[in-house]
Amino acid sequence: MRPSGQRLVPVSVLTVGTSLVGLLLARRRFVVITVAGGSMEPTYRSGDRALVRRLGRSGRAGIGRDSVVVAAWRPPSGAPPGKAAVAHGVTRRPTGAPRKARGWMIKRVVASPGDPVPAGLGPALTTDAGKPVPRDRFVVTGDNTAHSHDSRHIGYVDGCDVLGVVIRRLEPRR
Repeated sequence: MRPSGQRLVPVSVLTVGTSLVGLLLARRRFVVITVAGGSMEPTYRSGDRALVRRLGRSGRAGIGRDSVVVAAWRPPSGAPPGKAAVAHGVTRRPTGAPRKARGWMIKRVVASPGDPVPAGLGPALTTDAGKPVPRDRFVVTGDNTAHSHDSRHIGYVDGCDVLGVVIRRLEPRR
């Protein structure tokens, strides 16, 4: 017998409420991206979808060599806006992207903070070859270097510009 004045809450209302809270938390933690361009071929092809685990402020330490990340793309200083981004398969700037970002890029980490900068990375990092990567910065390249706009052109990627780490490829939409 229940005390007077108390109501019973149907189990279905609790289940729906719990499901909604779980969905909202998952959307804050994960995002699905669609790859544009061929810079990551053969690993990811244009049109592939990938599940990305968003990183919190303290999550940057978990990014290591060979991680595939999604980061804000910023044109090199002095580059004309627009055409360069389209040529490298970069999507437009989504809501919540850093203000100066032109869009997102998906790249592989080849050196993380403290690792030596690999030699032969092109003009942007030539003088830094062999030196340790600065704190909270990353060196990234596409798997298809012939069609990739990456650290060889833009230099280091700031840790604050990294949206997250790709967890897995998803099945294509039907």
